[in-house]
Amino acid sequence: MKIRSTFCAAAALATAVPPLAGELQAQQIPSSYRFIEGRQEVSILSGYMPLDAGTLELGPKTGPLFGARYAIEAVGPFFFEGLISYVPTEREVIDPRRAEDDRSIGRTDVHLVMVDASMDFSLTGRRTWNRVSPHLFVGGGLAVDLAGDGEISGELLSEDVFEFGTAFTANAGVGFRMSLARKLMLRADAALKLWKLNTPGGFDDPTKRPVVPGVEPKALVREEWVAGQGLSLSLGWRF
Repeated sequence: MKIRSTFCAAAALATAVPPLAGELQAQQIPSSYRFIEGRQEVSILSGYMPLDAGTLELGPKTGPLFGARYAIEAVGPFFFEGLISYVPTEREVIDPRRAEDDRSIGRTDVHLVMVDASMDFSLTGRRTWNRVSPHLFVGGGLAVDLAGDGEISGELLSEDVFEFGTAFTANAGVGFRMSLARKLMLRADAALKLWKLNTPGGFDDPTKRPVVPGVEPKALVREEWVAGQGLSLSLGWRF
């Protein structure tokens, strides 16, 4: 009798376990965190870059932004990236021999190419929260104007011609990545970029400045740090 009773109890318990297990499984809450696939990413981007032309209006003006990016995951929440971007815009051509409120003799094209490297810190590590992963970044690079001086600059004295040259840049910003599919990422970034503008040596010649009775000429700014605010969206593929 004892053996028979034990067998019946075991059979009853075995019958009850599957429904109980199914009920417990149904009560599990799926996690909001998802692992980010792949350690590398390539992306293309487009955006808008408001630029400060400086006190003397020598620098490039605001323009559209296009580029490409390569990123690789490092240790923990850190990843590194390289970015090449292009801003087609223009700048004022300034003649120091004219009155301060009328120094521009026209505009010339600017083909601004920037190469940057940065270190990023993901606030959610190598995972997304509800498909989103915010991050902070800091870095630096180079910027160069491939357009040259332009024809209108020929109206200036050689020592008055502004040359953007090759400028060192520093940048920092915030952004977020959104997982659209297992290997497809949408990304948005807002960055602050700094570089220095150098005033042509000819601007320092006081004999070129028109004399206005009762008006003191402004102090010359020989070099100046200016800022650009890059706003961009990119679409990336992870592998």
